[in-house]
Amino acid sequence: MAKLDMDGPFDLSSKVIDTEVSANLIGNYALGYMSKNGKFVVKVIGRADADLRSELKAAQKKYNGGLLSRMFGGHALDKFKFSFANTVDAAYQVECRAFEAFGGTEKLQNDEDPVPPAA
Repeated sequence: MAKLDMDGPFDLSSKVIDTEVSANLIGNYALGYMSKNGKFVVKVIGRADADLRSELKAAQKKYNGGLLSRMFGGHALDKFKFSFANTVDAAYQVECRAFEAFGGTEKLQNDEDPVPPAA
C-alpha cells in the first residue's frame, strides 16, 4: 500500500496552513479527506518550488469540493499533509513518486502528470 512520508493530516484551512507551514519554503503536499475508519485518503498530490504555504492555499481554493461535489457523492478535500524539501529537484522527485504510488490521473484529481521544474 502506498504511503506518504509527510506531516499531518491537518485541517485544510488558511489559519491552520499559516500555523503549520512556514512561508517561502520548497515542499510537497497531499490533499484528501479522512475515511470512516480514520485513514487519510489521498486525492491530490502537488509541490511548491518557492512557497509551500501559498501553494497550499491556492490548492485549497481549487480543490475545496464545494456543495455541488458533495451533493453528487464527492468528498470535500478538507485535510492536508506536507513535507519540506531542500531543493526543487528533490521536491519534484517526491511528487513523481507519490503521484505514481497513488494512481496518477486515473485515481487522483490532479489534471496532469507532474511537470519538471523550470531550468
